[in-house]
Amino acid sequence: MTNRISLAGKVAVVTGAGRGLGRAYVELLAERGARVVVNDLGTDVSGYGRDSAIAEQVADLIRSRGGEAIADDSDVSTADGGSDLIATTIEHFGKLDLLVNNAGICGSQLFEDATLDDFDHYWRVHLGGPVNTVKAAWPHMVAQHFGKIILTTSVVGLFGMRGQATYAAAKSAVVGLMRILALEGAEHGILVNTISPSAYTRMHPAAGSRTPEAEGRRTMPVAAVAPAIVWLASDRCSDTNRIYNVEAGAIQRIAIVMGPGFYDPDLTPESIAENYAKAEAIEGFSEPGPFEPGT
Repeated sequence: MTNRISLAGKVAVVTGAGRGLGRAYVELLAERGARVVVNDLGTDVSGYGRDSAIAEQVADLIRSRGGEAIADDSDVSTADGGSDLIATTIEHFGKLDLLVNNAGICGSQLFEDATLDDFDHYWRVHLGGPVNTVKAAWPHMVAQHFGKIILTTSVVGLFGMRGQATYAAAKSAVVGLMRILALEGAEHGILVNTISPSAYTRMHPAAGSRTPEAEGRRTMPVAAVAPAIVWLASDRCSDTNRIYNVEAGAIQRIAIVMGPGFYDPDLTPESIAENYAKAEAIEGFSEPGPFEPGT
């Protein structure tokens, strides 16, 4: 039987940890022995407002259970906020082993109604947040030749959903960021992975209703996603550059693959049309590795 996974001695930072998925993450990380930093700006689901009590309440709860936790309300969508969060972590705990970039916002509007400012609003949280925190954490992880970073994408960004252009664009960009961080972190012992979590939280439009749909979503608790965070954080996991879908007790790898395709050294539009079935087929796929400069 597999021994119980312990995170004793580890220091973990989780952004957006005051509610929903992030709260489930820090609670389980602390239960497994990690010392945690509960970061949350305390905004509404659209990213506006501020309430430092949100993070404080979770940190208090963890301490009441015998764990070690501090609260932080830095705004990770800014460079200063990312730096302040990591500086507070190092000052209080002396190191940083795990950084979970969970903070996010949501909303819905058709692409035709979205402005560039709308896209920027989402980018600053979902992509800018990880950039700012990783920028600040990177030197510390390089110096200790160890670190784990978990980013958060979404099935909306990977597979699409009507009315979610701003959100999806930012969430899809997270995967590209992971690819490069994993490559550049490898020589420093830094492992970088991404999860695509699905759970019933206040982010869901039906979260405040009692409809059958809302009740159905209650079968997807946030606590069912948290074990994946603990596993990725543990010494037993040596994965990097991976995407995992996690929901309702299931975990499954998501990969971007390439079909065998069709080859013609004298490729023409007509030869593509004639062999479209081969070009479009995904059976017999392969998963490309990183590209080298000049390729």
